[in-house]
Parts: sequence; C-alpha cells; structure tokens
Amino acid sequence: MLDVELREESMLKRITEKDKTISKMSNVVEAYERTIAELISEKEVLIRNHEEECETLKQDNEINAQHLESLEKTFSNLYAKYERMKKNAIKYKENEDKLLEKVMKLEECLRAQEQRYEKMKSHAMSQLEIANTKIDEAIRNHSQEAAKLKAQIKKEEVYRISINEQLIQKSKENEQLVKICDELISETN
Repeated sequence: MLDVELREESMLKRITEKDKTISKMSNVVEAYERTIAELISEKEVLIRNHEEECETLKQDNEINAQHLESLEKTFSNLYAKYERMKKNAIKYKENEDKLLEKVMKLEECLRAQEQRYEKMKSHAMSQLEIANTKIDEAIRNHSQEAAKLKAQIKKEEVYRISINEQLIQKSKENEQLVKICDELISETN
C-alpha cells in the first residue's frame, strides 16, 4: 500500500512538472506568435509606404517629362524664329547690295530697316539667352532630381535587403523553436 502511495505521489509530481513545462511552452509559443504577427504587420506597412513612394516618383517623373517636352517645343519654336531672323538678315544684305544704286533716294529708309533689324536681332538674342538660361536650369534641376531619386532608390534597396535578412533570421529562429517544441513534445510523450 505504501509502495502504491509512493508511486502515486511520484506520478503526481511528474504530472505537475509536465503541466508546468507545457504551460511554459505555450507561453513561449504565444509570445512567438505575437512577434510574428507584429513583424508581418510592420512588413505590410513598409510595403504600402514603398508603393506610395514609387507612385509619387512615377507621377513626378511624368510631370518632369511633360515639362521637358514643353521646353523642347519652346526651344524648337525659338530656334525656328532665329533661323527666320537669320534668313531675313541675309535678305537684307542682298537688298542692301541691290539698293546701292538707289542709296541717295532710299538712305533714310535703309537706316530705318537697319534699326529694325538690330532691334529684332537683339530681341532674338535676349530671347535665346533667356531660353538657354531656362534650359540650363532645367538640366541642373533634372540632374539634381535624378541624383536624389537614385539615392532614395539605393536607400530603399538597402532597407529591403535588411528586411529580407531579418525575415531569414526570424525564419531560422522559428525553425529552431519548432524543433525545440517538437523535442519537448516528443519528450513529454
């Protein structure tokens, strides 16, 4: 009888110890599940933020392309005007040669034409300088923006690599915890 009571008491102690072990393991598993849920939530937030940034960059890129196209059209129009002015200058020179015989009669008219030519030339040159300044500024801005975008992309790539490494590490830790749990379960069985 005493022997049976001792065995019964020994079995009760073992059952109590196993219950404590199971309780500890369930606490560990719950903590692990909470951690995984938090990591998944953080990853989803990061992905959403990255997608929003990408969309913003695409929109900025489209706007910049439109601005560039507008600048190119403006420059093209200005260049066409410049070419027309250049042709006009050549015509004026030819007319000057033709009108040398009539210099006495048309001298005043010629001076007026020359003044008009100089005004148009200076206007075209000032417009050309303004356009060149705008183009240079646009090129500088574009270069700066491109460098900034490249830096942001590099930063995002480094961040993505870091997240992937953390995910791999967490996966390894998860496998190790699963193995430990399996070992503990097999020991309890």
